[in-house]
Amino acid sequence: MTRTAIEEVLARQKEAFLRRDADALTRLHAPDGTFESPAYGVVTGRQAIRTVYHYWYTAFPDFLLTWDHALIDPPTASYCWSFAGTAAGPFFGDVKVGSKVSIVGACEATFGDEGILAVRHVFDFSGTLMRAGVLKVKPS
Repeated sequence: MTRTAIEEVLARQKEAFLRRDADALTRLHAPDGTFESPAYGVVTGRQAIRTVYHYWYTAFPDFLLTWDHALIDPPTASYCWSFAGTAAGPFFGDVKVGSKVSIVGACEATFGDEGILAVRHVFDFSGTLMRAGVLKVKPS
């Protein structure tokens, strides 16, 4: 996939995140693509990837994931992202509804003719659970 084609996919992905459109995000992935994150491990295929997006949008209906620019070296692209959302429902346990959660992370994606072949997100999942009120930390 060319640099221009990757830029176009990333632009569509950014637009889908701004619209909070899990189905449009899913369609950007290859039919047998993989999605890896600290929250889900590795899932394979559009249906499994769709489940991940829907889970996050159920837990944080107002969430936005944004980034400024990507480093592109075809067929891969990487970017640092910011996430912000308000906990509204279950998220790997019972959340403190109304909790404001912000996360910074990074993404590396590999692209092909069928779309995003593989994506890997890294972020502080334990910190995310603490901010959502799921994980309690005892002072030492």
